[in-house]
Amino acid sequence: MNLLDRLFSREIERRTGAHAITIYIESENARKRSRSRGKKAIQSASKKPRKNATKVTTKKLQGSFLQRIDTRFPWLKLFAVCLIGIIVVLDLCDLTISHTSNELNRIRIAPMAKHVRVTERVLNGKKLVALTFDDGPSELTTPRLLDTLKEKDAPATFFMLGSMTRTYPDIAKRIEKEGHIAASHTMYHQNLIRISANAARDDINEAKATYSNTLGHDPTLVRPPYGNYNDNIRNAINLPIILWSVDTLDWKSKDVDAIVAATKNQIHDGAIVLMHDIYPTTVDAVPIIIDDLRQDGYEFVTISELANIRGASLTPGTVYYNFRP
Repeated sequence: MNLLDRLFSREIERRTGAHAITIYIESENARKRSRSRGKKAIQSASKKPRKNATKVTTKKLQGSFLQRIDTRFPWLKLFAVCLIGIIVVLDLCDLTISHTSNELNRIRIAPMAKHVRVTERVLNGKKLVALTFDDGPSELTTPRLLDTLKEKDAPATFFMLGSMTRTYPDIAKRIEKEGHIAASHTMYHQNLIRISANAARDDINEAKATYSNTLGHDPTLVRPPYGNYNDNIRNAINLPIILWSVDTLDWKSKDVDAIVAATKNQIHDGAIVLMHDIYPTTVDAVPIIIDDLRQDGYEFVTISELANIRGASLTPGTVYYNFRP
């Protein structure tokens, strides 16, 4: 206690007694504690701005680095945007290309499934064969056949009846969507040479209208039922007429081994193979035929591809049995 405090205490003691001194001392101690807490608060507060300053400095450094990058490489942002755009465009594009020429030894075909990129089959040195299927589409067998062809990456040509196409339009659309050719087998599978010319013409025109309504275009190929035709029928059809050089007789045997054997016994380069996609045994035989013929050096193409590769022009009214080299 300093001199002033002692003098003050004596005066207080003289006037009020010792009790007043005690009150003063407690008040003084409280004032000192309050002053001590204030100093600590000031010291604590002085430390916080330093941390914030550090963060501000870091942000400034980061911003400075990005600015230097942007200044030195102004084209970098544009390059990134262009790259992303190209990737998006390529992903959205669904390339379904079917292109051949007499000089090409390789051919691109439409993919066997949606969102699958175009595949390239090397045909150099390969013997070629066209698988064809009549009388469908059938809801019981054709979808399973399409699954097999997709798995084996083997395109084919389907000669569909107009009546079946009208009944199962979704299967007909799937045939084209998966890279095969959807062609005409007339409307009701009538023997055209045994009905009147007008009846034959009506049948052919009704089938044509059915394909157009279902697929959005007219058929480009036709196969008359039983392979029967005459000059009047050829003029009425006015499309290339596709017959066959390999008859599997699948409709007769309905036996997998017999169908495979008939195919292998008659097969040749440029062959057109006749089968029917309405028989379960035919569908069972197809994967065996594909595997066996590929082991023998064959590759599979559609009728249009085969004709193009062999330099044949598909002319309306002309009958084609095969496309030998």
